[in-house]
Amino acid sequence: MEKIVILGGNGFLGTHVSRAFTGRGYEVHVCSRSNGVDARKDGALAAFLEKVNPAILINCAQHGGGISYNAEHPLDIYEDNLMIGFQAIRAVAQAGVKLFVNIMGNTTYPGVANIYRESEWWNGPLHPSVMATELPRKAQWVHSWAYRQQGCGFRSIHLVLPNMFGPGDHLDPSQSHALTALIRKIWEAKRSGSKRVEIWGSGKPIREWLYVEDAAEGIVRAAGEFEGIEILNLGSGQGCSVRELAETIRELLDWPGEFFYDTARPDGALCKIFDVSKMKAALDWTPPTELRDGIRKTIDWFVGTQHATAAAH
Repeated sequence: MEKIVILGGNGFLGTHVSRAFTGRGYEVHVCSRSNGVDARKDGALAAFLEKVNPAILINCAQHGGGISYNAEHPLDIYEDNLMIGFQAIRAVAQAGVKLFVNIMGNTTYPGVANIYRESEWWNGPLHPSVMATELPRKAQWVHSWAYRQQGCGFRSIHLVLPNMFGPGDHLDPSQSHALTALIRKIWEAKRSGSKRVEIWGSGKPIREWLYVEDAAEGIVRAAGEFEGIEILNLGSGQGCSVRELAETIRELLDWPGEFFYDTARPDGALCKIFDVSKMKAALDWTPPTELRDGIRKTIDWFVGTQHATAAAH
């Protein structure tokens, strides 16, 4: 049975990745500070890998939070993420791990991009708001490339994911992904009897969303089938406007209120979606969960956790 280590395996994405690999018959080992391995410290992860002797390491670990948290702690975030990636790649090389999988967000693309094409990944600077979280991920690509160029490398793949959502997301509003945060906002309005929910911006910007279980399945497939160090987008390639997203959540929650779009707030880029032609060719796969179905499953999970929490108190 092939062994896999998932760095950050107790997080939102890492938990689902762990389940996906376990379901395929792999022996999965979760590695995080919560189980005593601080990957930032020199030698800590290397010692863990020497003990486990895995064939694959998947880096799902990331220090970060919501917009306000990231703005307040850029130095802490940058140094932690840089050290995690640096130590992970060195540990992989030292332990003879066959494959390193680097998981990245779509904000590793240039800040001005609208359609995310792999060939344009280096075509401009990152947006300043994500510099501390995303530049260390790009540095992991460079670090892996340098090992390969020097002829002493391991195989590595570098996967870029869009905005994610799904069961198991952070319940803390400051940490949860935007779609889950919107579900919470509308659910709380329904619970309190409020007839109005405010949404920043015009509601026109289009974004791509990936159901977390599909993300995990795509990572499993890429680890087994994708070759080459150049990045690979994993996503649906389909966008949804903020307004359409809000209307879908309102309908599924059966909330009768109205949305107020605060157009004094900036919209950001009007469109941010993936070009997934390379993914389809390489993996012969597209994410199977329709956005509406994924939102419904996420709502069911969220409402269930809220009822369970209320019952416990």
